[in-house]
Amino acid sequence: MPIVVSVPTVIVAKPAGLEEWMSRVIDRAAKAQHGLNVNDVHDLRVALRRCRTMADALSEVNPSPGWRKIKKASSAMFHTLGELRDVQVMAERVKRLGSAGDPVRRRMLQLFSTREKQCRAHAAKALEDFDWKEWKKLARKLGPKAHFFPLESVVFQRLALSRFNTSTRCYQEARRKRSSAAWHRLRIVIKRFRYVVDNFLPRRYELWADDLKLIQDLLGDLHDLDVLRASIRREASRFDSAALVAWYRKIDEERKSRLAEANAKLRGPQSLWLTWRAGLPLGHSLAAAPVSRRQQRTA
Repeated sequence: MPIVVSVPTVIVAKPAGLEEWMSRVIDRAAKAQHGLNVNDVHDLRVALRRCRTMADALSEVNPSPGWRKIKKASSAMFHTLGELRDVQVMAERVKRLGSAGDPVRRRMLQLFSTREKQCRAHAAKALEDFDWKEWKKLARKLGPKAHFFPLESVVFQRLALSRFNTSTRCYQEARRKRSSAAWHRLRIVIKRFRYVVDNFLPRRYELWADDLKLIQDLLGDLHDLDVLRASIRREASRFDSAALVAWYRKIDEERKSRLAEANAKLRGPQSLWLTWRAGLPLGHSLAAAPVSRRQQRTA
């Protein structure tokens, strides 16, 4: 008996393709050059990440040296902006966790402020050195190749299934090891699964987007908290034990909360793993699915 795979029957807006996202990189970079504020850095990184993740996926289904050129051309800017974004996010987290006058909060904000200045300089240099002519040339050349396989193609379903299987294995490993490194690895592979679905399986993403983003955000918070705890430990000699214990307790409470919420979504009979897997079997019939919550809200 065939397995029924649920996909929405309503028309989903066609997502922007590779060429459009590469064009957005140019627009976002023009804005980011004026001060590198938090929102502009985030918007530029989103555009760059789209291009890079699409190139990653397309390199597996339609081999071409051009996909590597996208990764190489954007590498310096993407990573320096990532470092800047990380330190900006970390500073905001410290502000939320600590009260004004707290010695740990004050010291960590000083360190992050110094680090942010360095990251700004590196990011500004990467923006200045970026080869925009080459980027536009790649966009014109590779844009048509990105449409070699249509959206929702079985090729992209297979790729998503591969990413899904890797994610489930990493989840079991993270539960078993309970280490920061294992949870961070899970965060990375789930992001890769999400990006394939988002970029190439829009009907499924319309149904899964909220849950995929939630899991990614929870694991992202977990990683940030682990990084913050390690950063505080490096400065531990500057603080008295009571202050350190208080901060470690805050971080552990936040961490446990994120883990509990993620596990509640990923375990049991209503596990998101089961939902996602049911939407990815290959060679079976497709059936209509109810309109998603997101579609209902925007109708």
